[in-house]
Amino acid sequence: MSEKKELRGYVSPELNRLFRAVVALKDKNLSDTIAEALEDWLNKPENQELIKKHNLGK
Repeated sequence: MSEKKELRGYVSPELNRLFRAVVALKDKNLSDTIAEALEDWLNKPENQELIKKHNLGK
């Protein structure tokens, strides 16, 4: 298992409530779901373009 780092941020109370509710309804792990959301965001074409442009790949 790879080392994991803590990431902090702030969201609105409504987004927090909805996210936690859906994660619980799907019986998923909160941290894994946040990581999945971040990966999806990073895979957007505009973000992939920046990653490639600045050689930020894995």
